[in-house]
Amino acid sequence: MRLTWGDYELDEEQFELRCEGVKVPVQPKVLDLLHHLIRARDRVVLRKELFDAVWSGVAVSEASLSRAVLEARRAIGDDLQQVLVTVRGRGFRFVADVAERAADAPPAAPPATGAAIKDPSFVGRVSCMTCLEARLDEAVACHGGIVWLSGEAGIGKTRTADELARRARVRGATVYTTSAHETPASPRFWLWAQLVRAHAAAHPGPRTDAFLDTVAPLLAGSNELSSQAQFVLFDALTRFFIEASTRHPLVLLLDDVHWADDGSQSLLQFFAREIRQAAVLLVCTYRDTEPSTDPRARAFGAMLGECAGLSIPLRGLGLDEIPRFVEVTSGTLPTPAFTQALHERTGGNPLYLGQVLQTEWAERALTHDAHQLASSMDLQQGLVESIRRHVESVSKESRDLLTLAAVLGREFEYPELSLVSGLDQAELLNRLDEGVRARVLLKAKSGGHRFTHALVHDVLYKSLSSAQRAATHATIADRLLAHYGAGAEAHAELLAFHFARALPKGSPARALEFSILAADQASARGAHRISARHWRDATQALTHLPAEDARHVKVRLGAAGAHSLAGEDDAAREAFVDAAMLARTFGNVEALAEAAVGFAALTDPSTPTRRALLAEARERLGALTGDTAARHRAAIDAALATVARSADTRAP
Repeated sequence: MRLTWGDYELDEEQFELRCEGVKVPVQPKVLDLLHHLIRARDRVVLRKELFDAVWSGVAVSEASLSRAVLEARRAIGDDLQQVLVTVRGRGFRFVADVAERAADAPPAAPPATGAAIKDPSFVGRVSCMTCLEARLDEAVACHGGIVWLSGEAGIGKTRTADELARRARVRGATVYTTSAHETPASPRFWLWAQLVRAHAAAHPGPRTDAFLDTVAPLLAGSNELSSQAQFVLFDALTRFFIEASTRHPLVLLLDDVHWADDGSQSLLQFFAREIRQAAVLLVCTYRDTEPSTDPRARAFGAMLGECAGLSIPLRGLGLDEIPRFVEVTSGTLPTPAFTQALHERTGGNPLYLGQVLQTEWAERALTHDAHQLASSMDLQQGLVESIRRHVESVSKESRDLLTLAAVLGREFEYPELSLVSGLDQAELLNRLDEGVRARVLLKAKSGGHRFTHALVHDVLYKSLSSAQRAATHATIADRLLAHYGAGAEAHAELLAFHFARALPKGSPARALEFSILAADQASARGAHRISARHWRDATQALTHLPAEDARHVKVRLGAAGAHSLAGEDDAAREAFVDAAMLARTFGNVEALAEAAVGFAALTDPSTPTRRALLAEARERLGALTGDTAARHRAAIDAALATVARSADTRAP
């Protein structure tokens, strides 16, 4: 079998590497490594696997593998590491398109029109690629047109266009690509000048020279063209590419056209109308989150409304697609919990996913229980900058409001934001709408709003200093409390959240009051983990109150009970012991009994601490009367009886 890519082939029978039919000298171990990577090209190959496959039974160092990879890249001309890619902290992946054919077979013919030829590294986008390939089929049949791929930064527009280009080349189409630049300093007709240069380099000759003589001066002109000169340029360039498409179907990829100069946009509009009976497909990508204040974005929006075509908005990968993305990127299949955490944090944005997978959090979560690690993730600076750039697509006024909203939480309601922002209704709605258009926000089913990704919320929230965050939480808590008035109890969870996070700036007494109330409400509805979290907040609030505050005992007992009901036995045992110690300090005998019985329920009967706590509580109850004391004595006696039975069972 021959494995071919680009100008290279690896002949498995003769075990030779060739470039354009000429043998490439390469050491056997390097060829072994290259062969293994090509055969496993649908995934990341871990370093350990390469050691086992290439140096089986031989102890070699990491340096040997690094040298072999370096030599393999040199052998296949991959100095830029675009074919044999390093996956940081994992291993390597061969990403070129490889065709397989028998050693004596002629070169394979291009697949039939409509055949799916999928790059294993290209994840998801099934319906999108079906639409694009159908549009490519129409263009090949001389029904040309334009496709618009839109979405936020990093969503995969360029990657999707590249995948279409790859499939188009396999079908025999000629593909040219160009990209607009963010800087407004690019000359007029920049996009088209690049396409002309690409065609001229690929097809030199008298015909091309004559065409260049006609259009080059017009493309290079720095001043506005007259209407007649502009028409001559547009018509000449369009007719030239249509004629080129009679030899091979033509696919033109224009990336980031929202940044295109006005001349390129006008020519694009003209070109799209003229190719309807030609074998030409225009594929344009653009961000639909660019600020409307950018003159180019306004001009592009107007042009887009007049230029008909197939519009495909790209959104994040779904929960069912993320596992494959992680496997391709890292070589490891993620757990369902980790997949859920990734989707929650990134919204399925491939750029954010890729950058998150490079964090230490992700490396740990690929081998541990992800939900235990999700809250401790540290964002890499590159990821933070990507998100900041996205957020900065909105005006400063809207960004300030979004930052305030981030302090309210990942999801927030309009009345609360209106109350704490102080903005009038029209201004508030306008700023929220701007956030929605930029896809920083989504309208929630509840009628409120939520941030598109937890990462966006985190970056906005952490853009404030600790002091600013505490002060903002304190302001929000005070305004909400004043607004709710006598009905504050119904909003205990929200108030507890803000008063607790306002510390030490805000009121610890209010934080304690509403944290206890929220914990009790959560327990009543069976949300014991949430209850435990509120008890933790109450414990933190007590650190800002006098040490002699007797509520220390109640809070630790409450926390212990919530942990126990949530199945968090270790945390519950620790809290029960703390509660017993505090009960002694404050002379609260009934609390001591409750702590002892709670601890006993979670502990082996033979545990000395268990027996000692029960005995101490029973003794201190003494001759106390009343139903509560009687109930505690009965519970302690039952627990002590368990200790006795356990001792009898162990007796010889």
